[in-house]
Amino acid sequence: GDSAAEEAMFLTKYGSHVTVLVRRDVLRASKTMAKRLLANKKVTVRFNTVGGEVTGDEKGLMSHLVVKDVKSGKEEKIQANGLFYAVGHDPATALFKGVVDTDEEGYIVTKPGTSYTNVEGVFAAGDVQDKRYRQAITSAGSGCIAALEAEKFLAEQEDGEDLEAEKGAEKGNNVVVPEYRSNPLL
Repeated sequence: GDSAAEEAMFLTKYGSHVTVLVRRDVLRASKTMAKRLLANKKVTVRFNTVGGEVTGDEKGLMSHLVVKDVKSGKEEKIQANGLFYAVGHDPATALFKGVVDTDEEGYIVTKPGTSYTNVEGVFAAGDVQDKRYRQAITSAGSGCIAALEAEKFLAEQEDGEDLEAEKGAEKGNNVVVPEYRSNPLL
C-alpha cells in the first residue's frame, strides 16, 4: 500500500533505481501515491511478482535477487544491491474487537491528537492505532503520550476519590482511600 510506495520513493534518493515487487495485479496504495510511484522514472513496478533467493558476489555482498511471477511461475534473476521489505501488516487488535472501537482495517480508533479510545480509561498507542507511519520512533512517541494521558486520567480519578472520601467523612462515614502515587520518585 502507501507505506511500500512511500519507502520506494524515499529509496530513489539513494539508489540509481528501485524495483517494487507487488504480489497482486494492482497496487493497494492510494490513487495519488500509486500515480506518483508509477510516474517516477527511477522506479519499476513488477506486478504479480514475489522475491525469492538472494545471491551475492565474491565479497559476500548482495548482487542479485531471484523473482518469481506468481501467475506463470517463471523465475528471473535480476540485479539488486539491496533489499527492503515493506509488506504491510494487520494490526494485532483482535483481542480488543467489541471492547473498543476499531475501524474497517482493525486499527483502534482514538480521539484525534490523543490516545483516548471510546472507553474511559483505555488508551491506545503505536501500531494498533497508527495506520500512517508505523515506525518505531512514532510508536515510542505515541506510547509516551498514552502514558502521560493515562497518568493524568489516574490522577483525576484519585482526586475524585479524595473528594468522595472528604464528603463521606463530613457525614461521619468511615471511608478508606488507598494510597496511590503515579510516580514513586515523587
